[in-house]
Amino acid sequence: MNVLVPGVVLALFAAYYQNRRKREIKIEGKLAIDRINSYEKILACFYEGQNLNDATLEEEQNAESILGYFDVDTFHCECPYAFKDEEAFEAFYKRLIELQREYQIYLDEEVSRQLDKSVGVYTRLKQWMDAFCDTEHVVDLKVKKEVAKEHIDWMYKLTGMMMFSHCTRAFAQLDQIVCKQINRFSLTYRKHRLRQWVREIGESILFRIDMCSRKKGLAGVFCQWLLLLSLDKEDKDMMRIMETVVEVMRYVHFSDRYTPQEFFEGIKGPGEEEMALYGKVFMAMVHRS
Repeated sequence: MNVLVPGVVLALFAAYYQNRRKREIKIEGKLAIDRINSYEKILACFYEGQNLNDATLEEEQNAESILGYFDVDTFHCECPYAFKDEEAFEAFYKRLIELQREYQIYLDEEVSRQLDKSVGVYTRLKQWMDAFCDTEHVVDLKVKKEVAKEHIDWMYKLTGMMMFSHCTRAFAQLDQIVCKQINRFSLTYRKHRLRQWVREIGESILFRIDMCSRKKGLAGVFCQWLLLLSLDKEDKDMMRIMETVVEVMRYVHFSDRYTPQEFFEGIKGPGEEEMALYGKVFMAMVHRS
């Protein structure tokens, strides 16, 4: 009896543990499949958007005549398929966001954070492009609908040419991290508690600096300077190229009336009131989007 009771208890415990472990393995296996499936679908979406859309000879010449006034690399005036026109970009971005919302829960921390950064590149571009599209349709600017459509699609192609390296980098960085995670694949998520703790402290400090940067006076200027210092090279490059994109948007709006040489060299162009009206409307659309 002294041996039978402990034996029965151990047997029951072993059976319970085995059944529990079987369920855990089944769940972990399902999560592993979902995670790999998430990697594949998200990368496939980025890859399809990065496929090159060859520009015509006329488009190349027009792009060179505009972008020649700026210090920007255009990769032979080719642009990703996602920037072929407004419809292509909206469809690509919608699919990207849907995949992010559906599959991000299965991703490990490193891939999830890089996915946010990579999608963020397109989100910033969408914000400015939406503002440009809305501006083209404002009645006060007196742009015909068919002309506005031409301006919008042409601006998407120009933006794709200017942002080609940034979009490629966003895809390449995500692809690199996914490959690293696949090579050291694990069924369990790594905690990285120390890394998370340091990141949370850094984000908290940056948030407070950002809030202080909106104040007037010396403290606000100093906090703005600290924010600029906190930006990495990629963010600074993004800010610089976006300034160029906005300048090109201004020309594209008037491109049916003036050549690039006339506009950028000041030979001939819109009046101050017309330029001021466009700038006012455009900035209003930026803040609205």
